[in-house]
Amino acid sequence: MRHLLCARAVSCALLCVSLALCLALSGCAATQSDFTRQTASAGGEFAAAALTLAGAHQGRLTFAYARGSFVNYQSQLDGLDAQLPGLQGAPDEASVHHLLALYAPAMRAVEQPCLDTACDWRAQVNALNRASAAFLRAAETSA
Repeated sequence: MRHLLCARAVSCALLCVSLALCLALSGCAATQSDFTRQTASAGGEFAAAALTLAGAHQGRLTFAYARGSFVNYQSQLDGLDAQLPGLQGAPDEASVHHLLALYAPAMRAVEQPCLDTACDWRAQVNALNRASAAFLRAAETSA
């Protein structure tokens, strides 16, 4: 009987700790601004696009797979330039303008990825990586 009570107490304690941890972690996510969430998401999408493009040209991914992936990246990133300035938690206008200046060439790469050997895919990868780094840094500093 004593062993059963001890096991119940341990189970109850673990449940309480788990619930407390879940509440604490979800509370952090709930307090992120729209700007932080959107820029973090965009930074991840641009990074994935850069890896996909490089992977296709380095033979790690098929061009068909890359083409399909870019359809998804475009759907996730399209229109962010119009949303960004008005998002809750957005920084000053100069910071947003800097992000938009990097967004434009990166979006061109997403919309028309260089998926043949006759174009400069490395320039597109560089544009995607620059945008990714800037968007992730903006998300980190606004959090």
